[in-house]
Amino acid sequence: MHEFSTVDGFVEISECLAEMTKYVANEPSVGLFFIQHHAQNAVPNVIKVQKNVVQKSHETTLRTEDLEDSTTMVRSMKECGIPIADKMIGEIKKSLVTMATKRPKRGLIRPASSSQTERASFLG
Repeated sequence: MHEFSTVDGFVEISECLAEMTKYVANEPSVGLFFIQHHAQNAVPNVIKVQKNVVQKSHETTLRTEDLEDSTTMVRSMKECGIPIADKMIGEIKKSLVTMATKRPKRGLIRPASSSQTERASFLG
């Protein structure tokens, strides 16, 4: 075994204390260096991400407005659409019945009046 004298023990302790003092004294500047280095590397990425978030937020807002408009339209179609479609079907059925009973000649249903012919020739 190695035997240390009291003096060797004090020398080693003083060297360790000196090293620790140097380490503690330099630690804040080393820490600030790494913080500065990290900030310089991270800030451009943060700005890029922020721009992407702003863009995506704007797109999300527009899509939300579109969905709200679509929901409103579907609700109005649900409330009013069926009666309107029923009326349209009824009008089509009436037209089919009228066409079936009157059997118009092929071509124009009614001949054009002379005033319509004059207008057409004037415009043409």
